Amino acid sequence: MSTRLERLRALLIDRHLDSVLITHPNNRFYLSGYSGEDDPPNESAGVLLLSADRELLLTGATNEAWAAAEAPNWTVQQWDRPWTGTVAKLLTEWEARRVGFEEDAINVSTYNELIATLENSVELVRLGDTVDQLRLIKDEAEQRAMAQVIDLTDRAFVAATSDLQAGITEKELAWRIEQRIREFGGDGLAFPVIVAAGPHAARPHHNPTERQIEDGEAIIIDMGARLAGYNGDLTRTIWLGEPGPRLFEIYDIVRRAQEAALAFLGAGVTGKEADKAARQVIDEAGYGEYFTHGLGHGLGVRVHEAPNASKASENILVAGSVLTVEPGIYVPDWGGVRIEDVGIVRDDGFEVLTRAPKRVPGADSVAFREYAR
Repeated sequence: MSTRLERLRALLIDRHLDSVLITHPNNRFYLSGYSGEDDPPNESAGVLLLSADRELLLTGATNEAWAAAEAPNWTVQQWDRPWTGTVAKLLTEWEARRVGFEEDAINVSTYNELIATLENSVELVRLGDTVDQLRLIKDEAEQRAMAQVIDLTDRAFVAATSDLQAGITEKELAWRIEQRIREFGGDGLAFPVIVAAGPHAARPHHNPTERQIEDGEAIIIDMGARLAGYNGDLTRTIWLGEPGPRLFEIYDIVRRAQEAALAFLGAGVTGKEADKAARQVIDEAGYGEYFTHGLGHGLGVRVHEAPNASKASENILVAGSVLTVEPGIYVPDWGGVRIEDVGIVRDDGFEVLTRAPKRVPGADSVAFREYAR
């Protein structure tokens, strides 16, 4: 945590700021270790106020002991409501004149309260994604945390899909996955489990329904555990019984597209170039119009964070960043296929952390075993 604070203080100097106000819960956790979650859209579990020589975590009375236990390097202080009044009082005492704030993590009414309470004595400086970018490169502890949560996600997937039978509903399978994540020690879900079967698999995002899963159709499962503040992310497309020829064909295209991207990735590559490596395979197979999203996104204390890999992405991938690689094809009224692995960008390539199998329980044909080995 001390290194993270040093980097944030360097930002103070670089931007000529007297203090920084952190209101985003993910950045609050990243910098302090306090895992309290906000109740959107306007109930905060705490804010951080940092200057060149002070680290202050402000929260309510009900969270004060919790915050102190998880953020031992910070001074934890109870705020008075509205918390903007406490912040304004402290900034006045500190004689702060330029204060950075996260404009994407504060609502209009709270911002207006803060402005009114400060009475124009402080200039509030927009930070944009500057603090988010501090999380771009994962340190060794974060890389271990990512490996652990991805391993937990993988094991939960295997356990939840090992004995599937036709007739189970999307909702039942989603609940089974959530149970396994909890049983294996997960703190919860990174995001609501997606189970999309048959024609529902044509939707990149889908809320599981009471629809029963049938033999031979595509089943897209998108899931992730949450552990110690970090998130897993895994997508597998499976099916029960024998896959039909179209599913067999499209799965193979997506598999090859992912392999092309995984082989191409490494430090110095742009997100746009990585996306193109996968997209070219799908385009050449005649399904380009059905790959409707980017190749992947960063993963860490947020499910979607920097870096990004898409047709429009110009960011250059750097060693130590974590990226999902998840090409997909989605055909309306039929279904779809997506395969997702997570890995760490390295100077010499891409280290895949995901170990979940890419073969389907219940498919026993020789052709399938050879195909999905």
